[in-house]
Amino acid sequence: MKRLAAIAMLTLALTACQTASEPAAPASSVDTGAAANAQTHSGILAFAQAACGGCHAVEAGSLSPNPASPAFADIANRSGLTQQTLATWLRDAHNYPEDMDFDLYDKQVDALSEYILTLRDPNYRAPIS
Repeated sequence: MKRLAAIAMLTLALTACQTASEPAAPASSVDTGAAANAQTHSGILAFAQAACGGCHAVEAGSLSPNPASPAFADIANRSGLTQQTLATWLRDAHNYPEDMDFDLYDKQVDALSEYILTLRDPNYRAPIS
C-alpha cells in the first residue's frame, strides 16, 4: 500500500511540474533547429539544477548554495579546461567529493559538460576568496 501511495504521489508531483503548452505555430514559421536547441538547453539546465543545484550554482551570476562547491561559471572559466577534460572528469566518479556519490550516463556527461562550457565569458573575473 505504501508503494502504491508513493507511486501516486510521484505521478501527481510530475503532473504538477508540467506546463500547459501553447498552440503550435504553423510549420512554415517554426525554426525547428532553434526550437530543438532551446528545448535541449532547458532540459540540460533542468537536469543540472536537479542533479547539481543542491551544491553548485548552475546558472551564470548565481552563488553556490554550498560555499565549498564552485559555481558552474567558475568551472567553465578555468584556464585550460576543454569539453574533453571536463567530460573525462565527470565520467570518473572517483574524482567527486564524497557528497557527490553518484554516476552519470555518457549522454548526461556530454550534455552537462557542453552546458557548463556555455557559461564561458571573456569578461569573467574569478571570485575573491
